[in-house]
Amino acid sequence: MTRLLRIDIKQLFYLIALDKTQHFGQAAEMCHVTQPTLSMRLRNLEKELDVVLIKRSSRFEGFTEEGEKILKWAKTMQSAYDGLQAEAANFRQQLFGQLRIGIVPLTNLNPMLMLQKISALFPEISFQVLSTNSENIIDRLNSNSLDIGICYLEKANTQQHEIYALKQTELGLLFHRNHFMPSTRTISWHEAVKQPLALLNKENHFRQSVDLAFQRYNLHPKVLVESSSTLHLIQSVNAGFCTSIVPIAKGMENLSQDLDVVPIVDATINAPLGIVIRKEEPRSILIEKCFAQMRTYLESTGL
Repeated sequence: MTRLLRIDIKQLFYLIALDKTQHFGQAAEMCHVTQPTLSMRLRNLEKELDVVLIKRSSRFEGFTEEGEKILKWAKTMQSAYDGLQAEAANFRQQLFGQLRIGIVPLTNLNPMLMLQKISALFPEISFQVLSTNSENIIDRLNSNSLDIGICYLEKANTQQHEIYALKQTELGLLFHRNHFMPSTRTISWHEAVKQPLALLNKENHFRQSVDLAFQRYNLHPKVLVESSSTLHLIQSVNAGFCTSIVPIAKGMENLSQDLDVVPIVDATINAPLGIVIRKEEPRSILIEKCFAQMRTYLESTGL
């Protein structure tokens, strides 16, 4: 007869907190318990499972191979727990919980405006936002580490995912008015690369599309700044020593009165961008309603 495990779901939450923080003290603080309590509860979990989950010395050194597998189950159970609460709240005509969203940098929409609309409709919702590449977003959706992805769609498929595709991303040159002023309402790629550029790192899909355009027109731009952070690109432009190639619809020029953007002729991103959720369970009412609200918002804005 199979032995029933006596596991408190909080023990699994402690394990997840340790994964997030990589530090016993910080994990305990996140869970609002003392470090000795957290350590004891995790040892009890190992004893109950009869498996060593954590590599220990004087500090946290990572998870064992068995621990990594149990951690995945713990995350699945946390998602199911959150979904259970969300479903119960829906029966009470409420909606609450945390929505985990993965977003690629430099999209043709301002995701925070969209989240602001959702927050106004469902004030009990909070958002955990991860900025990463499309491949990682799809992998995390498939493993239930994310609820919704805003990413390029080359890795998504209609068998596994429900997809809402956005319109094509058009590009422009973001510049500081005191350091560069175009003489026309649009510019060519040849004119755009006359300015020193700040661009995302080469492994980013957006950057790869920009580099393809450079190759197509046999251009050799002067790239002064490369970064994984959109903020660094904006700071470089705002400092006045770089320009940057950005989605026109992003509205990045509105971040400062000194910034502006001019469209680049025939400049678009190769792969379509879209919003993606899992088709399979676990898929809570929270995910479904927020996905529906995102679609409504994007349709109303013409994106």
